[in-house]
Amino acid sequence: MISRELINVNHLAQRSVDGLLISMSSGTTDYSFLKTLHDNGLPIVFFDRIIDDIETFKVTSDNFTGAFQATELLIKSGHKKIALLTNAPQLSITNERLSGYKKVLADHQIPFRPELVRNCYKGGSDYQEVEDAVKGLLGLADKQNAIFISSDRISISCIRALKKMKFDPEEIAIVGFSNSDIVDLLQPSISYIRQKAFKMGQVAIEMLLKLIKSKYPITEFETKILDTELHWMNNGLNNYCFLGDKRSIGNAFNFWDN
Repeated sequence: MISRELINVNHLAQRSVDGLLISMSSGTTDYSFLKTLHDNGLPIVFFDRIIDDIETFKVTSDNFTGAFQATELLIKSGHKKIALLTNAPQLSITNERLSGYKKVLADHQIPFRPELVRNCYKGGSDYQEVEDAVKGLLGLADKQNAIFISSDRISISCIRALKKMKFDPEEIAIVGFSNSDIVDLLQPSISYIRQKAFKMGQVAIEMLLKLIKSKYPITEFETKILDTELHWMNNGLNNYCFLGDKRSIGNAFNFWDN
């Protein structure tokens, strides 16, 4: 099946665009079409969900540290059995956040349990996939008492599934990624970690313009890692904690309302 991402990228390339800013989708596993465009000289910059195999400028968040801090919030709140609902396994953010999750478990002498990790290959766009994953976790004999969710869409679908199953929110804590407008709706105030998404968009655009305007081929590239910001509320973790995951490029150009 030809991915929508492939169709869209080829459409833009055929219209002779000056360059591409790309954050990989959860459904794409074959990146050869991007490598071909890059090898043919089309300026490409990756942001957020990046590809290691293509040598160009890239900017992303410190996903390892963000996941480490988010999981540690749960541990310090008394939770030891922490599940992970994450995105498609080939994505850079999935592997980086999984590494942060595993590292903090090891630091606190909590065994890593593979059965507590569930991938949502469609990134939360398929609600049934997320609901099935949640049901699988809750059906374990030695089930978790907290869930770390590494995607905003998956966070929303997970909470929807828990409500549908009439699960008592006092029995399970959740930490995840989401946009700030969702955080603003939650009461009482919660702790969360925010990505510098506006900054990510600005850096990505600056990198792309550098490629486009250069009179000579650029052979040395940089991967810029942006820190995440921990927002700790005095009242502690409470029921839900969300990790900011903004639409980077859209924010930089004000394409979407905040």
